[in-house]
Amino acid sequence: MHIAYCSLLLPEEKRIAERAKKRLPGISLHKFTSAILQGLDENLDGCVDVFNIINTRNYPDFPQLIFKTEKWSHKEGANDWHIGYLNLFGIKYITQAQGLYRKLCRWVESKADAQCLICVHHIYFPAMYAATRVKKKYGDRVKLCLITGDMNGQYGLAAQSGNGLKQKLTLRLEKWVDQLATGFDCFVFATEHMAQAFGVAEKPYTVVECAYAESAGYSSLEDTSREDEKIIFYAGALREEYGIPHLLQAFSMIEGENYRLWLAGGGNAEHIVAEFAQKDPRIEYLGFIPPREVDLRQKRATVLVSARTSEHTFVKYSFPSKTMEGLASGKPYIAHRLPCDPQEYADYILYAEESDEALRDKMVQICQLPREERDAISQKARAFVLREKNPGIMSKRIVDMWKQVLDCGEECV
Repeated sequence: MHIAYCSLLLPEEKRIAERAKKRLPGISLHKFTSAILQGLDENLDGCVDVFNIINTRNYPDFPQLIFKTEKWSHKEGANDWHIGYLNLFGIKYITQAQGLYRKLCRWVESKADAQCLICVHHIYFPAMYAATRVKKKYGDRVKLCLITGDMNGQYGLAAQSGNGLKQKLTLRLEKWVDQLATGFDCFVFATEHMAQAFGVAEKPYTVVECAYAESAGYSSLEDTSREDEKIIFYAGALREEYGIPHLLQAFSMIEGENYRLWLAGGGNAEHIVAEFAQKDPRIEYLGFIPPREVDLRQKRATVLVSARTSEHTFVKYSFPSKTMEGLASGKPYIAHRLPCDPQEYADYILYAEESDEALRDKMVQICQLPREERDAISQKARAFVLREKNPGIMSKRIVDMWKQVLDCGEECV
């Protein structure tokens, strides 16, 4: 089985997040992609070949104008490439797509007459466009797979409104992306609902809501939480659509000077966080912090929380990556029940009803439990994720689908 995997990884050694002048998107996608790659390597005899675009903010928001094509290896013996491009608005997409197309063509030609599968992770226009061009050139010898946990338009988190050139181009690209998706042969979705929304329910697909691969050394970090302080921690996009105003309002109703609310990240609700923090000194806005600091903050927290509610359409067609992170953290994880949640998660997520008062009550209830009870809850959830949602287990679903698409059995592994 010859697999080319088109990714948007952010190599740690290049310190992309630290060098960005503004909050860098894509860190959750990086974690999920890394976990899937790890699982594929466990399920396949050989390595997949990774063709990666180090996708950053446009210059000068990211202080690098030219990204060079580079050879690298995601594991020993792998034959991987970082795709070069010019990091300017508009030109960026063109150079990324062209560079990836050329590399994929050479890769297909290097496999003689063997069948090849190109997997694109995320609905990213340059990668999808390059992959569909390769399929058009080589025909049925090439099969395409799309992995996505995101959608555009009415099913996705709506793009910023406006009449500027950037907004118009974004909307046009989203429509083009949706059209390109229908040309793929198989799919990996975050929820069952996505297949119907993409209009591809009749094609092979599987559901992988997420996969968890623990960051290096996380399990060995010391739990630094203290019983004399009750810290509620949220790390992620600070968007109104993600329930940040709801979380702030619920916390502000908690009495007690020993309670703290930490929020890390960025987004359209930053100004609301600042307003609440000015009124309530117990609320601390941390801004964008690197993943390692997120890990350290989790170890000091009493509970982790997500306040995303079911009122928006997009929650039916996405799965919050922080759910997996929260359950695996070793700390109790509080959230609202969402239509995207598989039933099996109900035994591990501490659900609150969707009101400010109910979220307040749930946070207080869990924070006031004896440490032994909180530890029992969190360790049960962590064991579930490590046992059932690890890279090997989740990626096996993808490999099994690929065998079906390529019409082969164990001989293609």
